[in-house]
Amino acid sequence: MKRLLLATLLLTPGADAHDGYPDFSWDRVPVYAHVGVGRGLKPEEYEFLARHYSFITFTGGAIDATFRRDDSISAETVIADAARSIKQHNPRAKVLMYWAADMPKPQWKISNAAIPEGGLITYERRKGMSPQLFDFTQPGMRSWWSDAAARCISAHHCDGLYVDGATSYRPAGPMVRFLGDEKRAALDEGMFQTLQEAREKMGEKAILLFNPLHAASESEPEIGQRYLPAADGAMIDDFDRAANDPQKRQRTEYLAATISMMSDAARDGKIVIFKAWPGFTWWSDKDLMKQPAEAQLAVARENLTFPLACFLVGAGEHSYFNYTWGWTVDQGALAWYPEFDKPLGAPKGDATREGWTFRREFEHASVFVDVETRTARIDWK
Repeated sequence: MKRLLLATLLLTPGADAHDGYPDFSWDRVPVYAHVGVGRGLKPEEYEFLARHYSFITFTGGAIDATFRRDDSISAETVIADAARSIKQHNPRAKVLMYWAADMPKPQWKISNAAIPEGGLITYERRKGMSPQLFDFTQPGMRSWWSDAAARCISAHHCDGLYVDGATSYRPAGPMVRFLGDEKRAALDEGMFQTLQEAREKMGEKAILLFNPLHAASESEPEIGQRYLPAADGAMIDDFDRAANDPQKRQRTEYLAATISMMSDAARDGKIVIFKAWPGFTWWSDKDLMKQPAEAQLAVARENLTFPLACFLVGAGEHSYFNYTWGWTVDQGALAWYPEFDKPLGAPKGDATREGWTFRREFEHASVFVDVETRTARIDWK
């Protein structure tokens, strides 16, 4: 019976593009912002976001000691204020609330206070660390989570959820080692049921995205494709991440497969967030992080063409580009690039591929990418 239920959930299609989807246009590069607000941004920062973006996710982010000590500050209320501020400047903007699918986050104090007794699994992942997981095998926990999802719309002025860690219990994933395959499979089934309940409670115009969506690599199978039917879309969160580290640099095959994965998901009517990195992250280049913000931004500007070109050759309707070296304001979350203001125009067709190279024509741009040499060119017309 359990296998039949999960198969039914897997085969149940998610909603096609609906009235609740964010605005999309090929006029310029379609962009998306993902910002950790901590205890709140400055008014001019909200105004900047609203002016430049019609699709934004707010996370708790930048949780300092004051945030942790002060019980009057909870991520839900901070994000609700952020969403309200954005919509005052841009009523058409779609704002999502970050929400964890696998474990409680300390900054979500309001929701955490209502977790049903016995609803968490404590497991010893490694010495000295015993994290807790949501036990989605329990109907009460599924109701708690999906009720919180509905409140992000009814009480917190958001248009949907960005669900992190939704693929945690995937087959052959890391949780097998900690929980055993039987418990992992039960939690995976519970995850699908929870997402389904959340979609019903949030309403037909709400957006439900999950993270991550990864192409297959030499060492690991694809991540996330089997979850796409349960959501409106997903984030590919790792394109060329930490490429400045030879040990972490992604293989040519993986880069090409990621581009194809984005195209396939877009053709199925899914929202795709293409999270690209400027060759470094806040944790992969400590020396650069010690330099002034302008030095970090200069490197990001210099490295933009390759990930942006990769996005453009694979993008479809409701694909959005995100480019930072972290998730907070001081990690490029409010950076803007001249390329984002250039006329793009609709694509004249799908990309053509020859070996490891891709080409695609837009009304106002010609794009070339070689994922083997990591070189690219965008000729703006």
